[in-house]
Amino acid sequence: MYSKKDSVYTIKSSKLVHNDILPTKDEDRIMNWHDVIWLWLGMAAQMGVFLLGASFVGKLSFYEAILAILIGNLGASIVLILIGDIGIEHGLNYATFIRAPFGYFGSYIPMIVRAIAGICWFGIQTYFGASAIDLVINHFTGYSNIQLFFFIFAIIQIIITAKGIKGIKLAENLSAPALLILCLFVIYLFTSKLTFNGILNFPIKEKMNFWVAVTVNLSYWSTVSINITDFTRFVKIKSNSKNFFSRNFHSLIGQIIGAPIGMIIFSLVGMLGTMATGYGNPVEAILSSLPNAVFIIIGLVIIILAQLSTNIAANLFAPGNILNTIGSPKINFSKGVIISGVIGMLTFPWILIKFFLTYLPTLGAFLSPIIGIMLSDYYLIRKRNLNVIDLFQKGEYYYFYGFNPAALITYICSSIVGILYLNYSWLLCLPTSLILYYVLMKNWVIKKYKQKEISDTNDEFLSTSAGNEKDIKII
Repeated sequence: MYSKKDSVYTIKSSKLVHNDILPTKDEDRIMNWHDVIWLWLGMAAQMGVFLLGASFVGKLSFYEAILAILIGNLGASIVLILIGDIGIEHGLNYATFIRAPFGYFGSYIPMIVRAIAGICWFGIQTYFGASAIDLVINHFTGYSNIQLFFFIFAIIQIIITAKGIKGIKLAENLSAPALLILCLFVIYLFTSKLTFNGILNFPIKEKMNFWVAVTVNLSYWSTVSINITDFTRFVKIKSNSKNFFSRNFHSLIGQIIGAPIGMIIFSLVGMLGTMATGYGNPVEAILSSLPNAVFIIIGLVIIILAQLSTNIAANLFAPGNILNTIGSPKINFSKGVIISGVIGMLTFPWILIKFFLTYLPTLGAFLSPIIGIMLSDYYLIRKRNLNVIDLFQKGEYYYFYGFNPAALITYICSSIVGILYLNYSWLLCLPTSLILYYVLMKNWVIKKYKQKEISDTNDEFLSTSAGNEKDIKII
C-alpha cells in the first residue's frame, strides 16, 4: 500500500521483509572513497593473497605474475563497480536484489552458494592467523596449541563482525594503514636479501599458463563481487544523481585504486618472501626473515591484522546477511554471523589450503555464473530499473512458484562449463551466463511473466532509487 501524501510505502510483515534489509537512506550512507580504499586494502592484506603471490614463484616470470595480477584485478574491479551500482542506486543488499533474477525461493540457491564460499574462506583465513600465533608463541615459550588459538581468533572476529558495518568500517580504517606500512617494510626486508636480476630471472621450474593465472586472480574476488552491494549501499551519493560516473564517484575511486594496487602490493609479500627465504608458506617466510624478537612480534601483528581485516568484511558479513534473510525473523544479522563463524570453524581449512590453485577456479565455476546473471538482469533486461517494493512482498518476482527458470537453467549450464574447463572457469562462465540468461529472459520468461519495470518504466515504484527515496514501513 502506498500513501502519496506521506511518501510512504506500507508493506505487511512477512518472511520476505525485515528492517535489516530495507533500502538504505542518506543518513545510513557513511562511507566515502577513502573508506572504500581502506576497505579494499584491508581485504587484500591477507595470507590468502600472500599465498597467491607465493604460488606464482617458479611458475611465472616476475613481470608475468605482476601483469596477471593487474589484469585479473582490473577486470574484477570493473565487475565490482557494475554490481556495486545496485547498492548505490537502490540501497539494496545482495540477498534482497538476487530475488529479481532468481525469484523469491530460487534466490536461496545463489545465497547459499555465496554463504558456503564465505564460510570456507573464513576457516582458511582464521587458520592462517592461528598458525602465525602458534609459531610465535612456540618461538618464545615452547608452547604450541593451534586448536586453541584457532578458536580464540575466530571468536574475536565473530564479535567484531556482529557489530555490523560501523564495526567493520572502524576495524578497516585502523588496520589497513598499519598493514600497508608494515607490509612495505617486510617487502623492503625481502628485497634486501635479493638482487634485481635475481628477482627478474628467478628460475621457472613448472610453467603456468598466463591466462590460468589471470583466471585465478579473477576468481579470487568472485565471492565479494557477488555481494559488493552489501557495502556499496552504505557509500555516500549525491542526491538525484542520474549520471553513472557521478553517482558511483566514491565507489569508482575506492575500488579502482584499492583492489588492483592492494593485490599487487600484498602479492609481492608472498612472491618476494618465497624467493628470499625458500618458504612457500607466507607465515614462515615473514617470520623467518625478521631479525629479532621485536620484529617477529611486528610480523605477528601484520598477520593477525591481515586475517582480521579480511575475514570480518569479506567472509563473515555476507553469510551473516544471507542467514538473516533466509532465517528471518528467528535469525537476525548478529545470529547469522555467529552461525556462519561456528560453521566456518568446522570446514577443515588445512585441507582446502593444500588444493589452493584448484580451490580458486572451482569458486569461479560456481560463483561467476551468478555474477553474469546479475549483470545481465540489471543492465540488459531491466536497464537499472527495479520494482523495489515487490522485492519485499509477493509480486512479479514470483515467476514459476517462486523460481525463475531462466536463472536456474543458466546457472546449471554455466557451472557445468566452468567445471569442464576449470582452469578458465571465470573467463568462460561469466560471458556464458550473461548471454544465455538474456536470451532466455527475452524470448521466454518476460513474455510469460510480465516484469513491471520493463513494461511501465514511469510507474511510481521507480522513485525509490537513490536521492529520491520513500520510506518503507512494515506493519
